[in-house]
Amino acid sequence: MNLGRYLAGYLPLNLASGLASFGAVYVFTRLLSAEQYGVYALMIWTLGMIHTVTLTWVEAAAYRFTAEAEAKGNLADHYRTALSLIFKSLGLALAVAAMVWFTLRDAPLYAATMPWIAVLLPLNVVIQVALQAHKAGLRVERYVFTESFRLLMGFLLGALAAWYFGLGSAAPFIGMVMAAGLMALREGKWLLEAAKGGQTSPAREKAWVGYGVPVAAALLLDLVVAGIDRPMIAALMTDGEAAVGVYAAGYGLADKTVLLLCAWAAMAGGPLLLAAYERGGPQAATEQAQGFIRMLLFVGVPAAVGIALVARPLGEALREEAIPILPYIAFSGLLNGLTIHYFAHAFQLVHRTREGVLLMLVPAVLKIVLNLILIPQIGLMGAVYSTLISYASGVAVLALFGRRHVALPLPPGDLLRIGLAALAMWPVIALLPDIGGWAELILKAGAGALVYAAAALVLDAGGVRTLVRNRFA
Repeated sequence: MNLGRYLAGYLPLNLASGLASFGAVYVFTRLLSAEQYGVYALMIWTLGMIHTVTLTWVEAAAYRFTAEAEAKGNLADHYRTALSLIFKSLGLALAVAAMVWFTLRDAPLYAATMPWIAVLLPLNVVIQVALQAHKAGLRVERYVFTESFRLLMGFLLGALAAWYFGLGSAAPFIGMVMAAGLMALREGKWLLEAAKGGQTSPAREKAWVGYGVPVAAALLLDLVVAGIDRPMIAALMTDGEAAVGVYAAGYGLADKTVLLLCAWAAMAGGPLLLAAYERGGPQAATEQAQGFIRMLLFVGVPAAVGIALVARPLGEALREEAIPILPYIAFSGLLNGLTIHYFAHAFQLVHRTREGVLLMLVPAVLKIVLNLILIPQIGLMGAVYSTLISYASGVAVLALFGRRHVALPLPPGDLLRIGLAALAMWPVIALLPDIGGWAELILKAGAGALVYAAAALVLDAGGVRTLVRNRFA
């Protein structure tokens, strides 16, 4: 399967992810109070932290070793190892969740979410391990169905719980539990069947730990870079959770949109990059990465530029208070996508994940220090500036040090052509009337997309002219 067809296979999931992300911001900022939405945003980050600390290492190893197990013909042993490690890691996950609940027991809004988070942990790890196996095994349709159902149904059921039952900050988590429960039954059955007859061993489990724990640590540091500002905003600003709600809404609109597109490119490019490395080593991976980075830039750059250009109507339509931060967060999302979905592969391919962890300390520490300095002085914009600077440092250090293992390119010619095609949207959008609300957003976003597509064809940005020629030849 080539990169273009693989991307097309994941397109429905990308659309579902975008709908769920936008829907969550639009619906929950209206159904929940500012304080409740801030608590929800903080506890979503808490769920991510607990899951990453205790469970993500199993998922990462499941993905990395699937192709190797398939080549050696011992997939049953591979999945039996996955099930064994899921069971062992869940004890720690639930213990951490219990400690968090104990810490928050006197804060009712926070404590009400913790039982649902505790239920989500085992459901999500079963689903995620199965999804990583499907991605590595190129089972695109199953991956897309499972994740799309979980995202969309979780959002819809959470909205129902907030609207009809008035369950406040816990409502989104209740929806996630119900949707994840259905998919965990389906994917858990698949894992059990895949592991039938297999055996694990201490040596294999040790290899999984050796690979997965550093990957999880690197992702944990990325979560720190992405979300540590939320509890810091709550602690350092007078309006606390309400300010977190505004900041999280901006992230949900801008960062998530750009990052979803980068993740879409990575869903297709990542497995092909891994397969190329397993087949031909670093040189083959470098060659495969050319198409990967072109596609990532082709979808990520115009998304960031476009959000910056329509920040005002986008904010008016969804969350007006977030307008000032949207352009900055959009470009932060692009840098984040380059960090975790592209340059981090240089360390994962060669099993040098510990080095990647150490390098991710740079943006993580920088983010905390800058937040401590800037948030008390300039409020939310301090968190925004620290995010942009820390992500830029992450791209720089991973790109620089990763070249020693696998030279992942960032072709200046492609970046220039894609950037020029994206900037071509600016004069057209600026000339369109400011009619306000959804009408202005749809008009300007649609016009921008058309202009970008035309400019990309003229400039052959990202090699799109060749793709179109091959498609219709």
